[in-house]
Amino acid sequence: MYKCIRCARPLEKSFGTAEIECECGSRVFIKERQNIEKTIIAR
Repeated sequence: MYKCIRCARPLEKSFGTAEIECECGSRVFIKERQNIEKTIIAR
């Protein structure tokens, strides 16, 4: 999922952000990654 960098509104379309513009006028987006829980087993 992508979020607008100016207004932090989530972007509905998640495929290619080249020609997409947010409603606030910004064209810069950040990609939010899901929190992944990693398990490390010590030897």
